[in-house]
Amino acid sequence: MSEVRGRGRRGSKSEYRITECPVVDTLTRAIDYGPPEPGDVPALMRELVDWLSSLEAAELPAPIRAGILTHRFLSIHPFNDGNGRTGRLLATAELWRSGYRMRGFFSFDEYFNADRDRYYQNLQMGLPVNFYDGRHDPDHTPWLLYFVETMARAADELQAKAKSLYQELDPDAPPWESLPRPQQQILTRLLARVLDGVENPFVINPSDIASWEGVSDNTAREWLKEWATEGFVNPVLAGEGVRVRSYTLAEEWVETCFQIRQPSRGK
Repeated sequence: MSEVRGRGRRGSKSEYRITECPVVDTLTRAIDYGPPEPGDVPALMRELVDWLSSLEAAELPAPIRAGILTHRFLSIHPFNDGNGRTGRLLATAELWRSGYRMRGFFSFDEYFNADRDRYYQNLQMGLPVNFYDGRHDPDHTPWLLYFVETMARAADELQAKAKSLYQELDPDAPPWESLPRPQQQILTRLLARVLDGVENPFVINPSDIASWEGVSDNTAREWLKEWATEGFVNPVLAGEGVRVRSYTLAEEWVETCFQIRQPSRGK
């Protein structure tokens, strides 16, 4: 199954699609999903917003509500592109609004992309291809089991990595307590890279910050520039010019939090 995604238009509002936008298998070119007709999209989106604001939705556990919200949004497929990422961001936002402070520590995209076939299989739930043949209000149980399982696995992995970090440090006075929350979240992400054996784990690109923190690319670049002035990261110059394309965690924080001494430059 393919999912049409784009960078979007910064500073402008995306309009609902006015054309058919089937989801097509990239290999067979067969239609995997036929979304509702464009003329029905505005009413279906109003209905979704009304449901989210209803007492019925409020009484549901937050993960269930976020899971249903995401699946219904993806079923409506309101835009020509970006529906998948927008749907997952909606889930993250709804969880955040409900008290699940996961932004920066957990990304649905990471887990869904790790096994896209399983993601799409659970998203489809064995339903007919056509939206009007039972996709509007199905039994969401298969999707919700997968959705909640993904959340639980992410929480377990985060807990294990946090415990691993605290075992190496003095838990009474963790050095990062004085840092703003976004920077603490970045240290957790870099810790995961170290534990996973990622090459150059301390190199940070604006796209990393945008994905981890759920912010725009421009905001990510501004954050990194600010963090560089604060000594949290150091800019990495590209080629012979002065353009900065990436940053690396400052050596002070590498040694303090990870007990790893970076090799001296030029040696």
